Amino acid sequence: MPRELLVVLAVVAATAIAVFAVTRGFSVQPERRFEETYEVKRALLAGRLSGVAVSVEPKPMTISITLDGKSLEVPASRVLVIFPAGSPVFEEATPEPWRVWGNGTHAGAASYLKVVDDGYTVRVAYYSAAPYRGASVCVYASSSRQAQFHARTGGSVEWYSFAGPRRVVVEEVRVGPCQQ
Repeated sequence: MPRELLVVLAVVAATAIAVFAVTRGFSVQPERRFEETYEVKRALLAGRLSGVAVSVEPKPMTISITLDGKSLEVPASRVLVIFPAGSPVFEEATPEPWRVWGNGTHAGAASYLKVVDDGYTVRVAYYSAAPYRGASVCVYASSSRQAQFHARTGGSVEWYSFAGPRRVVVEEVRVGPCQQ
């Protein structure tokens, strides 16, 4: 009888270990790679990211504007589109409106500003979002003006400088779930 009991206990233990290993294998997602951030950035620059599970997080920021020697600050926001991944602590230095970003434990793309100057108007677009988790993120053009200024002799918006008269328009661009 003790021998049959040992066999039964061994079978139960082996079954429990197998069930644990199988369920653990299905519940653990593989580590995502930092290199995926470049794909996320390209998709957001194109206006649509799909098929990649990410979190969208808004972060407050201030846009620094200098017009005719006078400094202004406009409240705005930026957006982080992130996923868990080992990464360097890094934010890409580029004038593009989406930058590769990492903080050591998460990686993705961070919005900044899109500045377009046609010689008459400097359009400054910043990105805003509500917190969101999902596998599709779209960038929606907006025509809502948040602020408008006029410069007579020139000025700057963050890293961009211009000379001569300009109208400066600050606009919001929404980031959120894609609508089919």
